[in-house]
Amino acid sequence: MTTTELAPFTPRTRLSIEQLLTKLQEQEQRKQDLVVPAHKMRVTPDGLLEIDEPRITASGVSDVSHFRLTKTFDSGVAGKLKVPATYLARMREYDQLPLLAENVNAWLRLEPNRPFLVRLFEGTDAEPGVGRALLSDSYGIRDNLPLLMAVLDGISDRGADVQITGELTDRMMVVKIVAPRVVTDATDLLKYYRSPFTGRSGRDHPIVAAGAVLTNSELGFGASTITPQFTVQVCSNGLTVTKDAMRTIHNGSKLEHGVIRYSEETIRKELATATSRARDAVKTFINVDYMVRKLDEVSGRARVDVIDPEATIEHVGRVVGYTGDEQKRILSHFIRGGDTTAGGVLHAVTSAAQTLPDADDGYEMEKSGLRALEAAAAFQR
Repeated sequence: MTTTELAPFTPRTRLSIEQLLTKLQEQEQRKQDLVVPAHKMRVTPDGLLEIDEPRITASGVSDVSHFRLTKTFDSGVAGKLKVPATYLARMREYDQLPLLAENVNAWLRLEPNRPFLVRLFEGTDAEPGVGRALLSDSYGIRDNLPLLMAVLDGISDRGADVQITGELTDRMMVVKIVAPRVVTDATDLLKYYRSPFTGRSGRDHPIVAAGAVLTNSELGFGASTITPQFTVQVCSNGLTVTKDAMRTIHNGSKLEHGVIRYSEETIRKELATATSRARDAVKTFINVDYMVRKLDEVSGRARVDVIDPEATIEHVGRVVGYTGDEQKRILSHFIRGGDTTAGGVLHAVTSAAQTLPDADDGYEMEKSGLRALEAAAAFQR
């Protein structure tokens, strides 16, 4: 999916907290994790993952199971077996599934006793399951649903009044937490800006709300993080302060062979840690003094005038890593936003991020806003 498949000023739809919890609960019912050696796995000529490992399923004991492979599983193959990701993608693009199977199986045979953690969704009698990820057998598992519930408990413990929405992709869960009553005036940052979505003026609506964004990947695509994020109420842009993020790396101890069962003690400790981190995050990030201090830092760099918008966005794209399509989208938002300063580049990046069709791409762009601001300001010197 390319960035041209969604109108440049149409934001993605986020899930309500109730919708997000429902989806996560449905996924929990289908999950299964196995630690199996390489010689018990193979890819069939029609592109299915075959696992020779006894498991108890809804239909009884299964000795051999088949799972449809996903792009996230391919990423694990690329990382763990050192098969170039572009080569895997090319074989899929040209429907060369027998060649894909031959390549993957050859590398699995080279280390037959090497154990892997395989994350799965169970199938049905009529449909194969889903091979979600191929990971290290020491991967620290932190699943989305219990993590989110622990964070909600931590927020509740602090008595914070918040609004919560989320996005759930094959790779990540991204949860936006906004405290609508913890606000400050950000006229200095917003006085020249207008929303590209509604045309409303930042000077007339200069309020910014405190909050945070929770991210987690069950499949190895990044640490579990709670990061401060301020929401510009005139357009819902999210200003993400990545350097202050609270991060938990997915490192764990060696997992035993076979179907993984987690002890009550392990689960209790994980959830207690997540709840504690959420309490700390609410105390630190949902705080007017913290927000004012960070916005003052941003406003100082944001005042620099942008002389050549097109050249500036192109330079920012090279520094931060935006694609050509993403640069065009950001430039459109910069022009429509009407703020011809480096702060306008920040606004353009964070508003354009809301309109990317792929939520993973949107989150990556959104959190790069301050880097884009710094690159734009430096380019004018």
